[in-house]
Amino acid sequence: MPDVQIMTARAVLDSGEAVAQIERVTIGGGTQLVTVDGVAEERVHPTFQRWHVRLLSPDRMIPDELREAETYEEACEVAVKYAIKREEYAARVADLAGDLRV
Repeated sequence: MPDVQIMTARAVLDSGEAVAQIERVTIGGGTQLVTVDGVAEERVHPTFQRWHVRLLSPDRMIPDELREAETYEEACEVAVKYAIKREEYAARVADLAGDLRV
């Protein structure tokens, strides 16, 4: 029976705005031919999986931030924490904008 694997996800606010993207990535792998004392040796590099969490910037003038997590659950936790902060700051900005009205 084939596996079903989670490869990507995203955190979305109630407004529908995506604030974080999660992606499973493969790191490492491949072989390398090195010469040790005149003798060619092939080295095999290990391969492993990690989760990249891209915290999407609320403004194009500020770059996105990339975080790395070892598990999907950790990646989701980072994305949700960021989404909560984004909602809090959006509320603060709305309050400030209201205070500035003349």
